[in-house]
Amino acid sequence: MADQDQGLDAAAFRSALARFPAGVTIVTTRSAGGTPHGFTASSFASLSLDPPLILVCLDQGADCFPAFIAAEQFVVNIVTPAHAKLAMRFATKGEDKFAHGSFESDEGGHPILPDAAAVIRCELEQAVPGGDHVILIGRVHDARIGSGKPVMWYRGDFLHLGQSVQ
Repeated sequence: MADQDQGLDAAAFRSALARFPAGVTIVTTRSAGGTPHGFTASSFASLSLDPPLILVCLDQGADCFPAFIAAEQFVVNIVTPAHAKLAMRFATKGEDKFAHGSFESDEGGHPILPDAAAVIRCELEQAVPGGDHVILIGRVHDARIGSGKPVMWYRGDFLHLGQSVQ
């Protein structure tokens, strides 16, 4: 709240961030009891090549927050335009996110999108608080590249690679 006291316009801040195109991922895990959990994230990046680390940011208010903090492993699925509706479902609270989707399970039982642009399987290395989010740092133990092109999130909508921006 200190930033608001210093005059930061929250709407202008969100609008400024929306001007930065970002990739779209669906991040998945499963609980110790085997229940699948997931969320959509555009805050995803490579962190280190040696050791191989990635980061993804999760809202602390997300329904799946406790499952990811307790998880030993998670999967980052880089989505394609075909996954746009699925990505929107995974960005919504209270949805049965896995009811309609083409997920398969990897050998550890974690949900993966077999037709994703890429699938990156990680062990949770560290969870670092960051404001209203937590930064999940994952040590990559497997990466698979698919044939589809990734989709971008820009100004509140999906942008396909090669598409003109208006």
